[in-house]
Amino acid sequence: MKRGAFTLVELLVVISIIGLLSTIAIVSMNSARSKSRDTKRIADIRQIITAMQLYYQDNGKYPDASGALGCSCGSSALGYCCLGYAEGVSCHVGTGHGCAALNSALSSYMANIPDDPEHAPNTYGSAYLYLNQDSVGGSAAPALHWGYDQVSNSTNCYGGTFGGWGGGSAGRNRYWCALTLKP
Repeated sequence: MKRGAFTLVELLVVISIIGLLSTIAIVSMNSARSKSRDTKRIADIRQIITAMQLYYQDNGKYPDASGALGCSCGSSALGYCCLGYAEGVSCHVGTGHGCAALNSALSSYMANIPDDPEHAPNTYGSAYLYLNQDSVGGSAAPALHWGYDQVSNSTNCYGGTFGGWGGGSAGRNRYWCALTLKP
């Protein structure tokens, strides 16, 4: 009696199909993760904006990172203060770091300052940033700055400035928003 077996061609076809299906599944999963991170960023930024507005309402001004709070991160127009980061910890390609006094000033308005879901220090768009002066919009007012993976228009910038970084880590964090905080 002759035994039935798969031929080499049949095995290669099955392996190729499994490989193709695996690739499609991984690409779809990465896209879903990216969309999930952007959705979290939208919610986080809304929470940070609300906390900043409450701070303004109670104090008559936004936090002065370089002045009253004494944060070295806010001492220049490009002085990005990394919200939620520990004192001196770098978050934004060498131009920003955390400030305990700024985090403490916001703690009355937010139980926990959210961190970017990707949390990849020293990568464009992987932290929520506070600027004493809006270097992007060119105003002397403070601003928030954050990144997105896939949001490719200004819809989720809450009326702020929108732009692209032209690629980040593994092609992610290609877009950013900067929102000048207004009284």
